Amino acid sequence: MKKSLFITALSAFLLVAYLGAEANTRTTRKSLKASTEAQYGAIDYPNPAPVASPSAQDVSVKGYDKPLRSRRETFFVTNNYPSQTIYSLVFTATYLDSSGRMLHRRSEKVDCEIPPTQTRQIGVKSWDVQQNFYFVRSTVSSRAEQATPYDVTIAVDTVFVY
Repeated sequence: MKKSLFITALSAFLLVAYLGAEANTRTTRKSLKASTEAQYGAIDYPNPAPVASPSAQDVSVKGYDKPLRSRRETFFVTNNYPSQTIYSLVFTATYLDSSGRMLHRRSEKVDCEIPPTQTRQIGVKSWDVQQNFYFVRSTVSSRAEQATPYDVTIAVDTVFVY
């Protein structure tokens, strides 16, 4: 009798503790409503006009850098259009080892705002996930003995202008 009473009391206690804990761990809020206001900082651009295969006279890329152990690659893009602003671009980067063999190639779209005749720095996540490569014209540290130098060519495939 005492055993069954103990088991019943223990079951009731565990049930109350479980239900109380569930009420305390609710992760959603009540009465949430969707916001009809625009978010601050959102820029409303008109639809861009893509320019496929812009010439080197229209858009130029210079000043690439990616030191050893860096997770980012940076380069400078100059908008040579006299009256159009670039709002995004698609580029293809080809990475070559010291003997000219291709290590990697990627294409990526980057959102950027480059006014006419101005230059902006673009930063993208590095292709070198293991951080064992460095750009040949970057500064070389003492750890570079175990690292591999590479060269890169960047071609702008498409620009979106307004």
